[in-house]
Amino acid sequence: MKLILVTAAVISEGDLFLMGQRSDGEEAGKWEFPGGKVEPGEDPRACLRRELREELGIDAEVGRVLEVVSALQNSRHLVLLYFKCAILEGKPEPLQCRQIRWVPRKDVGLLDKPPADRIFWENFLKLS
Repeated sequence: MKLILVTAAVISEGDLFLMGQRSDGEEAGKWEFPGGKVEPGEDPRACLRRELREELGIDAEVGRVLEVVSALQNSRHLVLLYFKCAILEGKPEPLQCRQIRWVPRKDVGLLDKPPADRIFWENFLKLS
C-alpha cells in the first residue's frame, strides 16, 4: 500500500471558509480544502504554499497544524495535514479547480466532500 502525504489549507475570513471544487480525478465535483501532494524531499509547508500559488494564484502564510487525518482510499494510505492559513497576497481564483467559493461555516458540512475532508470538518467542529 502506497503512503501519500497531502497538505490542505483552512482559510477563513470571519465565518466564511474557502473551498475549491475538484475538476478531475476520482473525486471530481467534490468540494475540498485546497492543497495537494507533498513531493519527495519537500517540506509540507512549502508544498502548501506552492499548491496555493498553482491552484488559486495566492501567496499564503501557512500556520499551525489544525488536524491530521489518516484515510485509506483504494490501494493508497493518505495522511492529510490540515494547516491554518491566511492570504498574504492575491485574490483567490480557480486556476486548477472547477470553481472556488467562500462558504459560510454552517454550510461547509452540507457540501459533498472527499472522505478525509468530511472527517476533518467533523473533528474541527468538535474542537472549535
